[in-house]
Amino acid sequence: MPYLFMAITLLGAVVSQLLLRRGLLAIGQIPQSPGEFIPFFVKVFTNFYVLSAVSLWVIAALAWILAASKAEISHIYPIMGLSFVLVTLLSWLTLGENVTLLRWAGVILVCIGVVLVAKS
Repeated sequence: MPYLFMAITLLGAVVSQLLLRRGLLAIGQIPQSPGEFIPFFVKVFTNFYVLSAVSLWVIAALAWILAASKAEISHIYPIMGLSFVLVTLLSWLTLGENVTLLRWAGVILVCIGVVLVAKS
C-alpha cells in the first residue's frame, strides 16, 4: 500500500511542476517594480494551471503522509528522486525545454542512485 501512495505522490509532484511552469509561461516574467507585484500575483493565483498545480501539490502531500506512515522514510524517499528524471523528461517533451547533455548525465546519475538505494 505505501507504494500506491508513493506513486500518487510522485505523479502529483511531477505533474504539478509541469502545470505550474505552463501557467507561469502564460503569465509572463516576474515584475520589475513593486507596484506590479499585486497584479502579477492576482494573475498567478487565478490561472487555471497554477491552481491545478497547487491542488495536485496538496493531494501529493496527503499521499506522502500516508506513504510515510506505512513505510520507512529512508526506503521510500529516494523514490522521489525519480521526480527529477520525470520532470526533466516531460518538460523536454511537452514544454520543449532545452535539456543539455550534461543535464541528461545528471539524470542518469540520479537513476543509478535510485536503483542503488532500492537494492540496499
